[in-house]
Amino acid sequence: MKVWLAIVLGWAVLQAGPVLAGPWRSMPAVQGQPDRADRGQQRQRDGGRPERSERQDRPQRLSDEERRDLHRDLDKARREIYRPQPGR
Repeated sequence: MKVWLAIVLGWAVLQAGPVLAGPWRSMPAVQGQPDRADRGQQRQRDGGRPERSERQDRPQRLSDEERRDLHRDLDKARREIYRPQPGR
């Protein structure tokens, strides 16, 4: 009998969670993040894109030779890290 009572009470608590959280949903976030409505308005204003000058400041893509050198260095580092330990 006690087991069934615990199951029913547990189920009731789980079902009541969203109902009890209802009033708290309208409160702004504690971290100071804008709510969904504010974020949507900001995206409409600036189009969600960075300024043209910001996009030009990003680093250039690697050349094929630089990419090969990078992968060679990464492969060498992986071999050193995962090298079998002597005596294990």
